[in-house]
Amino acid sequence: MVARRSLCLLCLLATGVVTTAGRASAQNGCPAVPANALSGVTVGYAVPPVLVGSTAARLRGILDPGAQQLEWFFEYGPTNAYGSCTAPVTPAAASAGPVAATPTGLAASTTYHFRLVALNAGGTASVAGADMTFTTLAAGEIAQGTTVDGVALGGLDAASATQALQRLLAAPARLQLDRRRWSVSRSTLGAQLDVAGAVASALQAAPGQALAAVIGVDHARLGHYFALADRRYGLQHPAVVRLVRGRAVVRPARSGIAIDVRRATSLVVHYLEANRSTRLRLPARTTAPPKSTGSSAKAVVVRLGAQTLTAYLNGKPVLRTPVTTGRPTLPTPVGSYHIEAAYSPFTFHSPWPPGSPYWYPPAPVTWAMPFYDGDFLHDDPAEPANAFGAGSENGPYASHGCVHVPHAAMAFLFHWLPIGAGVIVART
Repeated sequence: MVARRSLCLLCLLATGVVTTAGRASAQNGCPAVPANALSGVTVGYAVPPVLVGSTAARLRGILDPGAQQLEWFFEYGPTNAYGSCTAPVTPAAASAGPVAATPTGLAASTTYHFRLVALNAGGTASVAGADMTFTTLAAGEIAQGTTVDGVALGGLDAASATQALQRLLAAPARLQLDRRRWSVSRSTLGAQLDVAGAVASALQAAPGQALAAVIGVDHARLGHYFALADRRYGLQHPAVVRLVRGRAVVRPARSGIAIDVRRATSLVVHYLEANRSTRLRLPARTTAPPKSTGSSAKAVVVRLGAQTLTAYLNGKPVLRTPVTTGRPTLPTPVGSYHIEAAYSPFTFHSPWPPGSPYWYPPAPVTWAMPFYDGDFLHDDPAEPANAFGAGSENGPYASHGCVHVPHAAMAFLFHWLPIGAGVIVART
């Protein structure tokens, strides 16, 4: 019963029916096929039953010996008289399973007949599969079932196979660094493939043969890519001094993450050479906090609520001083600005005419640094040292929109702040 159930399942996969040989033959060195039927043995064909090339074919059958010791082979030829056969095989174990053989020396673009034959140990009884046919491929076409690193090339000519293998290098490699994910072509990573050599090997391959292409890696190109990827996908945490909804946000520079090039190189090389398609997590290393230079490293924050000014270097405070900002009718505007110039000495002249409540006489100062639409950071010789600080924007020394800075603090800022440095005026 086991043999019958196996045959029933195999018949679903077979393309021909099982028949009993009805003739005896002994030609071209092939075993004679007796007319006596061999009972308890079943033969069929796999799906597909044959993989063809231009000069060879892979014949694929299924044999259930029914626990008997057998000899099996494929007969083949230009007619159903066959005339040639594959080398007879005596299985080491009498168990059901697939069988296959590859006759060579065939003519291109030619139709052949074949069948699977099984003989008992004495050669007195036989069973044969149904007569099947195949047509070999034209000369110059790659045998069916041939692959190069998983790329199917069967039935293609050299030009088409070349295009298919070139797409292999264009296939995306999927990478990840920490939480960042992206894809990049394998050729961009430096993958190299001898396409011409791989196509030549495929043209010589037997039907169904899986070939491994020799993929190399240009280490210089890979290193160049790592440098670009670090800038794009590495995690940098520079100093942040900015205005968010009227509030000053200050964060010093922090450590970041970059690609560990030494470890990543060996992983990527293996990934490319093995033609893997899974996502590759790149090893990371910790980087030192980035340091800004020039105007980007320095900034001042004026907090209107506290009436203070704080100077920051790479996000870290280096000076904090009380100040006096604009009066309620001429407030210092909230916003992100930058130092536009630096003057010493400087004299302010009222833009309002005499008689205006905002008019003031010429006011000389030692240091003045404009940051927005006529508003300056500057010292004010007329304002007492104890007048600066919280609430001073409502007092008699409140400005017309400028930021009054105590003399010593303004002397530091004038020589420390470069042109272009950020000036943030925040409510808090």
